[in-house]
Amino acid sequence: MPNITNTTADVFLAEVFSKEVIRETNPKLVLAKLVKRFDDEAREGNDSISVPTLTNFIANDKVSNVPVSFQANTETSILINIDQHKETSFLLEDITELQSKQDLMAHYTDAASTAIARAIDSSLAALATGFSQATGVYNTAITTDVVLESIELLDLADCPEDDRAFVFRSDVKRDLLDLNAYTSSDFVGGRPTETGTIGKLYGVDTYMSNNLVFTGGTNRNNMLFHKDALALAMAQQPRAQAEYSVAQLGHQLVVDTIYGVREMRDTFGVLVRT
Repeated sequence: MPNITNTTADVFLAEVFSKEVIRETNPKLVLAKLVKRFDDEAREGNDSISVPTLTNFIANDKVSNVPVSFQANTETSILINIDQHKETSFLLEDITELQSKQDLMAHYTDAASTAIARAIDSSLAALATGFSQATGVYNTAITTDVVLESIELLDLADCPEDDRAFVFRSDVKRDLLDLNAYTSSDFVGGRPTETGTIGKLYGVDTYMSNNLVFTGGTNRNNMLFHKDALALAMAQQPRAQAEYSVAQLGHQLVVDTIYGVREMRDTFGVLVRT
């Protein structure tokens, strides 16, 4: 005897949509707050920013009855081009907005804003592969020697100890937790990182981000840098603009930003390969 089942009576079964949505995950975006900012200069409407460099003087021996040796260094400048214009846009039709149980405009506006923030972070992350100083070996677990060698390179460049940052991909975290330097209270901010919470590694603030770039498929490009190593100039902060389209019968929204990035001090940055 045939039975009445969910399959045969499917048209009578109610379907309720949750008010909650499962959002796609996004990586931690940390770089923009760690670099040198030239936002004020960028907002003046220029297509580039020229940052002069200043060369050190030297101390000469003063010889009796001989005039001093005047010094006149020929200075140069570094150019930050404001050449990045990113946009994320969508059009939400009336019928979709009307029949949805969700606030789709709010959800998609948030997603568009996140895409723009990720683009800025990615532009900064890509600069790591341009550092001339590099430590570690690709596809090899990080070691204490790699960490110390990276720090030593900045020390040798007379890089200030303040405003330094390690940024590692999250898949490097497992190897970091194997390092005594990362779990010992002697090295990490005076307290052990028993839970793996990011703290200070040999006095350097340490961050995790999956938005760092891969090269060659599996080559992880982590970073150690000082704030002055990289620059971000935001001419237009991310903005959301919306209007109703009669022709399309829906609300259209565009989130955009204008900015430029540049490596400023090569000796203040290290590519940490894993």
